[in-house]
Amino acid sequence: MEILIPGLILVALMIYASTKIKKSAAEAYEPETIETDDFMIHKPAGFLTVIGGDPKFAFESYSKEFGEEGASEFRKATATISVFNVGARPTNVSGEDEIISDVSKKIGGQSYRVTEAKRTEKNVEFRVFRKSGEKHGRIVRVEVIALKETTDQLLNDIESMLRSFELK
Repeated sequence: MEILIPGLILVALMIYASTKIKKSAAEAYEPETIETDDFMIHKPAGFLTVIGGDPKFAFESYSKEFGEEGASEFRKATATISVFNVGARPTNVSGEDEIISDVSKKIGGQSYRVTEAKRTEKNVEFRVFRKSGEKHGRIVRVEVIALKETTDQLLNDIESMLRSFELK
């Protein structure tokens, strides 16, 4: 009896902690708006914001799911935002990307460059979506890299993320 009561208390605490952890993990993949001094972007459901990631990015996020056979080591999509001075060459642009489209758009008085490219890495094909704008002598660019073979839902989420990206 003396061991039963502390054991029950320990089990109850473990169940409570497990429930809290599961709830926090699920909330991490919920949609949210990320806002900094330079930009604002809406992260769709199913993407996780990386905290304390690579310091060369102002924002990092990736999809919950990984690719299927042949691409299982890659996330279905990753998104990053880089901020760099005008004239600097961004470090995460591959010179081997094959540009599919490249258009300039003016949205709310701000000019943006929107590109789509394709890339192959380790025999896996990707689509690379970029949207960038210049403000106050700095270029802010969002880049989303997705597996070429992906769902319509994920493509819709990527398009939504790119549309929501705004410079401040």
